[in-house]
Amino acid sequence: MRGTFVTALLLVCTIPLAASGREIERVQYHMGTYARVYVHDGSHDDAGAAFETIKRLDLLLSDYNPDSQVSQISKMAGKAPVSVSPEVMEVLATAKRVAAETGGAFDPTIGAVTIGVYRFGREDAHPPDEDEITRAKSLVDYNSLVLKDDTAYLEKAGMMLDLGGIGKGYAADKAAEALKSRGIKEGMVALSGDMKIFGHDTEIGIRSPTGGPPIASFRTGKGDLAVSTSGGYERIIDPGGKSYHHLIVPESGFPGRDFRSVTVVLAGDAALADAYATSLFTMGRQKALGFLDEHPEIGVFFVFSDGETFYNDAFTHIVKDPKLP
Repeated sequence: MRGTFVTALLLVCTIPLAASGREIERVQYHMGTYARVYVHDGSHDDAGAAFETIKRLDLLLSDYNPDSQVSQISKMAGKAPVSVSPEVMEVLATAKRVAAETGGAFDPTIGAVTIGVYRFGREDAHPPDEDEITRAKSLVDYNSLVLKDDTAYLEKAGMMLDLGGIGKGYAADKAAEALKSRGIKEGMVALSGDMKIFGHDTEIGIRSPTGGPPIASFRTGKGDLAVSTSGGYERIIDPGGKSYHHLIVPESGFPGRDFRSVTVVLAGDAALADAYATSLFTMGRQKALGFLDEHPEIGVFFVFSDGETFYNDAFTHIVKDPKLP
């Protein structure tokens, strides 16, 4: 594996260390971004199995696909429960748990705002109307997402799911599981800023959101590590020049403004890392710092909106050889 992998949206770049043995690295476009799979002592078929897992999950979870199970749940909001696969049930259950844990800073039912009003990622994306935001906010309520047996149900008509804050991390987890099931001992799956690394000691640089060289870096070590970065990169500009990024605070319906980027490192679970990165960003500075006091297992590196950086003890304990500002 050579060089440094970056994309326009990726806020975390990998800087490979030297390795021996057969290495396979492939990149494909899935889930609205460039997905990268690296395997050591594996084959192209192994990498292909990881991509097939990502592709299959995208067909289940995408809100861009009207036939996905997630889209069907939104379509049937206020009408009837929808039967879902075990994987969709798993990601929805995790999303609800994080929503409760974060006091709604992460909310999988934010779609009424992000999709219904802003239209992020779509050709008709536009700056918000405050009356639209007010109406849409009344449809954001993770407690109204009912999971029972093998069904999911949104209790209020007009509610919509948006799993953009957890779906890529979940896909990285499942793609890594697919590699492990094929006997791969060392590999990495990355979807934009969401990564799952196992058995692979590589160096990761945290890129400055304003460009230039990485502002910090660390090695992953040989264990299971999840890394997720959330940043306000997907933007809508209104006629007056004001920008609106896609990391929306559920309580207000408007973008979080306290951070430029949030990087989370966890031992193992990329879905959780993804959801925590989203929720810490939308919590704002003070609530995020308080949340971390209660969750010493979460390692973070913050870049605040004023350019100041912050990292906690968990970050330096989870990663290896951190190089910090």
